[in-house]
Amino acid sequence: MLNVNITNQKAFYNFVFIEKYIAGLKLLGHEVKYIKNNKANLNNSFCKILKKEIFLFNFYIKPLSTYKNSTNRKRILLLLKKKEIRNISEAVKKFSLNIIPEKIFLNKKGLIKLVIHLAKSKNKYDKRELIKKKEVEILSKRKFF
Repeated sequence: MLNVNITNQKAFYNFVFIEKYIAGLKLLGHEVKYIKNNKANLNNSFCKILKKEIFLFNFYIKPLSTYKNSTNRKRILLLLKKKEIRNISEAVKKFSLNIIPEKIFLNKKGLIKLVIHLAKSKNKYDKRELIKKKEVEILSKRKFF
């Protein structure tokens, strides 16, 4: 079975995750092929709500060479239930949260799924604290003598 490992590497550093959702992706055939071969990138991507639908923006997929004018940054529709979309949109409006994509994976049936989170951005001091904890942890594991 294929091992799809596409993650948003800066997501944990820049955001505090609050709630998790799993969404399907509306893709074309060649996009599915490239995602299954790990030729896609979620870094700097984000989600927005437009006309009661949630879209994934700035998602990099290797462009198909047969199309000369094809762009490699895509806007992709996320497939969620109406109730989930309503809950997400209310939380975004009420608490001014962000919708952040975390990773892409294959489920048991072989379908491509995206994990998205309602998240709040971290402040600078939160990021500094995270770096300090990691450094202390690394230093505590080392043996100097």
